[in-house]
Amino acid sequence: MEERLTQALVRTILEHAEDYPWRMQDIGLLGVTLDDRKEFRLHVWDPTCCDFEDDPPIHDHPYDFTSTIIAGEMTNTRYEEDQAGTAFTRFRFAPGNERGRTADTVHLSGVGTTYTAGGRYQQLAHELHDSRQLPGTVSVIRCTFRDPPFLTVCRQGPDWVTGQSRAATSEEVKTITCKALQWFEPLSH
Repeated sequence: MEERLTQALVRTILEHAEDYPWRMQDIGLLGVTLDDRKEFRLHVWDPTCCDFEDDPPIHDHPYDFTSTIIAGEMTNTRYEEDQAGTAFTRFRFAPGNERGRTADTVHLSGVGTTYTAGGRYQQLAHELHDSRQLPGTVSVIRCTFRDPPFLTVCRQGPDWVTGQSRAATSEEVKTITCKALQWFEPLSH
């Protein structure tokens, strides 16, 4: 029952997407906060909107979270340091101070797990991961904020990818939420 309720609520939000203050991250993530405490967020993914064409950035977060896939498909890959792993440029910075970042090299190996509608996973703030989604994938995350001394982003090259969001354009909202609604079954009358 709870899953159907969540799907119905998310569908209603997506059908009236223009009524919400969406934020966009240039990794193909359209998001909106669902509560005043900023504990719950709705994410709608479209990797075809990315500003880069290679792999998504490996990163950590200032919060632990549980992610529930509402529609679509997502692969979450967790990474650990491994001298036999792939070399990445590792950027570190204090939360809120991306300009003060430092860079070095780290070797990482990852293991991916794929989730579909109804799937759920947990991620600790300090764990490095990336995620890959089919266009229009929808997830809801529940955040528990932490106070980490630094945040990390790893890339296979010297290019920096910001974690900052910006206001989404009305065209981005329309395009991405239309892709998301394709995952939902038609309403029966």
